[in-house]
Formats: sequence, C-alpha cells, structure tokens
Amino acid sequence: MTRRFIGVRWWLGVAFALVAAVSTALVVSQFAGQSQSAFRDRAQELALASAAGAANTVSGAGNRHATLRSIARRQDIALRLYDSHGATIAFASPRSGVVREPRLERAAVQAALQGKRYRGSTSDGRIFVGGVPLQGAGLGALVVLDVRPDVAAAIGIVSDQALRAGVIAGVIGVLVGLVLAQLIALRLRRLSAAAEAMALGDFESPMSYKFRDEFGALAQSFERMRRQLRRSFRQVEGERDRLRMLLERLHEGVVTVDEQLVVHFANAEARRVLGGRLTEGDTLPDPWPGFSLREFAAKLFEGDSSLAQAHVSPDEERRLALVGIPAQPEGDTVLIVLDDLSEQERRELAEREFVSNAAHELRTPLTTIIGAIEVLQAGAKENPTERDRFLAHIEREAERLARLARALLTLARAHAGQEKPRAEEIALAPLLQEVAQDLRPRGEVAVEVECGAGLTAMVNRDLLEQVLRNLGENATKHTEQGRVVLRAYPIGNTLRVEVEDTGVGMSADTQRHVFDRFYRGKDRDAEGFGLGLAIVRQTVGSLDGRIELDSAPGKGTRVRILLEQARVREAVPA
Repeated sequence: MTRRFIGVRWWLGVAFALVAAVSTALVVSQFAGQSQSAFRDRAQELALASAAGAANTVSGAGNRHATLRSIARRQDIALRLYDSHGATIAFASPRSGVVREPRLERAAVQAALQGKRYRGSTSDGRIFVGGVPLQGAGLGALVVLDVRPDVAAAIGIVSDQALRAGVIAGVIGVLVGLVLAQLIALRLRRLSAAAEAMALGDFESPMSYKFRDEFGALAQSFERMRRQLRRSFRQVEGERDRLRMLLERLHEGVVTVDEQLVVHFANAEARRVLGGRLTEGDTLPDPWPGFSLREFAAKLFEGDSSLAQAHVSPDEERRLALVGIPAQPEGDTVLIVLDDLSEQERRELAEREFVSNAAHELRTPLTTIIGAIEVLQAGAKENPTERDRFLAHIEREAERLARLARALLTLARAHAGQEKPRAEEIALAPLLQEVAQDLRPRGEVAVEVECGAGLTAMVNRDLLEQVLRNLGENATKHTEQGRVVLRAYPIGNTLRVEVEDTGVGMSADTQRHVFDRFYRGKDRDAEGFGLGLAIVRQTVGSLDGRIELDSAPGKGTRVRILLEQARVREAVPA
C-alpha cells in the first residue's frame, strides 16, 4: 500500500509541475509577445509618421537632396527617395552612419509604388522601416529607416524578465504541485487505511473529516458506511447468537463442516450423538464402524450433490437418521442433521403398548361397574349404606370412562378437523368464573380468577373453554396447597390466557414430552391417560395460537396461551 501511494504522490506532483510549467510558458509567451508587439507597433508608427512628414517636405522642396540630408540629420533617420520605377533618386544617412535593410526597403518600395503605406521592423527590434507613396513628377516612394536601440533594449529586457518570471513561476508551480500531491496522497492514505480497517473487521474507529470538499464528502460517505456496517454486523452477530442458542436447544444434532472436514459448529445434541467433546476447529470424527460419516460429508461438496439421507444403527439399541444439506453456491460449509430415532421408536412402541393396555384397563372400570350392579341387584340396594357406597363406585368409574371417551373423541376431532373454528366475541371474565366454579381443588387450595370485567375477544368459546378446563383440572390435580389462578389479559391486540398453580411442578425431561400423546412422566399422576395436555396443544393450534410452559420441580407451573388473532377489546368503565 505504501509503495502505491509513493507512486501517486510523485506522478501527481509531476503532473502538477507540468501543468504549472506549460501554463507559465503560455502566459509568459503571451505577455512577452504582446509587450514586444506594443513596442514594435509604436516604433513603426513613429517611423511611418516620420516618412509621411518627410514626404510632405520633400514633395514641395526645390533641392531634394539637401532637404533629405537636412531631415535625416535633424531626425537622425535614413531617407531614400525612389522614382516611379523603383530606382533610387536620392538618399541621406543619419548622424550615426549608413543604415541599410534591403529586404524591408524592397517591401516598402513595392507597397508605396502600389499606393499603399508600409511599416516594418527587424526581428531584433533595432531598425524600423516606413514607406509612403509620393505625388509629383518623376517621384514614386519615400522610405525611412529609423534605428531604435532603445526599443531593442526594451524588447530584450521584457524577454529576459518574462523568462525569469516564467522560471520562478515554474519552480513555484512545481513546489506547490508537490505539496498538493503530498496532501492529496496523505488524505488518500487515510481513506485507504480506514477502508483497510473495515476490510479487517474494525468498525469502531471513526473517520474524521475537517474540510467540506470532495475528499471530505468521500470521508463522510466512508463514515456513514462504517456506522451502517457496524450496525449491520452487530445485528448479524445478534442473529447469529440467537441462532446458536436456538440450535443448542434443538432435539436434533446439527453439525457444519468445511471442505477440509473441519467442524465450524456442533450443538449439544450433535456432541452427544457423536460421543465426544466436539468443538470448533476439530476434525469431523468417524464414530461408527459400519458407516463413514466423513465420506458422507465429503460427497456433499461434489458439484452435482443434492440433499442426502442415510440411516445408521451403531448398535442394537440405537438408530440414527442423517440428513446432509450441500453447500450453497457461494457457501463453503455443509450442514449435517443427526436425529436420534431411538427415543422416538421407544415412544411409538409405548403408544402401541398403551393401545393394548388401555383395552385391558377399560375392563377394570367396566368390571367394577358390572360387579357393583350385581351386588346391588343381589340385595345390597336394600341397605342404604351399602347402596350409597356401590353407587359412588359406579359414579366414579363411569366418570373415568366418560373422561377417557371425551379425551379420545376431542383428540380425534382436533387431528381430523379441516375447517377453522368459528370465532365470536365473548366476555372472558364470565367464562373464567364458570370454569373456576366447576374445578374441584384439594384441601385448602384456592381457585382465583384475574381478568378485567370488560375484556372481550373474538374466539371460539367451546374450544377456549375446553382448553381452560383441561388446564384447570390438571393444575388442581397436582396442587396440594396454595392456589390455582385463571388469568386473561391483553398485550396490544394479542390475548394471553394463563393457568398458574403452586403445585409440584415438572422436571425438564417431563416438560419436553408433556404435550405428547399418552405421555405420563414420573412426576405426573399415574392414573391419568396422558391425553389432557395433548388435547390442549391441538386445540390451541386450531385457534391459531401457541402455548408456552414455565415450570420447575417444587415451584409450580404456569401455562400461557397466546392468541394473536383474537382481536382483544377492553371496555372502558363508565
């Protein structure tokens, strides 16, 4: 970079010097030429005037020779008289001696014989010639030769001074050009240094500009670009950090590698699946004997590569699915997604087992109901105490069957539904109060409602009520002391509905699967069917909403429903 600016400095200085020298030469030449022309014109006019005056005197004189000598001596000029054929009639020399300039004399005689006046001078400005025509018998022309050493000296002085001034101006121009070239090169060097810093990723060093010229405008543009790039890179870094956090929380493993098979990123699940402490800069491992992960990744860099998939079984208990996404046209990394199917297959096996277990468990309440009815028919109905006890058994088992049937039916409708639920404007406070009154909490657990009296929303009442009842029943089932709160409030046009409890809470593993069908975690009620929260998730999805869960063991649970299309409206009290 320095060598480049040294070159710019010198050739720019030479250019300035050349421009200054040429401009000075032109100005000096023009000035000297005009000055010399002025001196020559004046001297020629005087010579021509002398010729005219002498012609008038000679034309009327009797002794022309004597008259010519008298005029020549008096005015210190040379006079030559010619006849009409151009032959010399008489001549007179000045006091300084004989003066001749044949070329100019001939030109003057020719012009005068043609009836024209002539004036001219030698190149050095020493002799000036004037010629005039004469009227008279045998006369043709009168030529004057005027020797003017003073004019020649003046012309020489002007030429010398102009040359000296030109040299001085040229030197000054060269110096000024070099100084300007240095200043321009310095400002270019600063702009280049700032651009180089930005190219290296430094967007924190501001660029100052003191002058509002073109360089200042360019520096100002560089400064605006620096600030904009700094904002853009900060946004990109923020998005990258958020993307990294999101990828770290994915259930699937994600790995990015370059063409040398060097890892650029690996999330926690990828490190777990690949069985090592994989960090940025490590070489992609080959952890499975029967399948080469490195060859799988290398094929993604081939020119005609497309999305690649593979299944790997490292051992009898594990099964993995791999998806390879090739590099983009301008990218230099490929993406490998690793999905551990072991848990999914175990979950699907558990669901299949539940189907058979559910059929078996249905026989228990049915057997209890049938047995209770048989006992009542055998005579227990005559005993009020026994009758009430068996009727309570029948009622409890019947409610259990009804809950199971309703849960299965609701879940099936949520999966098969094609139409969007019809929305209507409903008052939220009465709905929350109605659901709260139907809940049956344990012991001293309080059920509370927090909702503005005038809060309304456009939503399907039946679906929202089903969500609230399932969440409320789930909360009261797992809360032994404290309170259960049903809450609704607006955030802009978005409706938020929350069900919060002070119950046992959930572990992180339970939170991962709590919305899965038929899931019953270790810290959940083993008597349930694992359908309540699955129904809630499907119902919220049909309402174009989303569900959030905040919970910790021993610290209660808060389930939040966000309905962005509810068009909330809150009446202002009169």
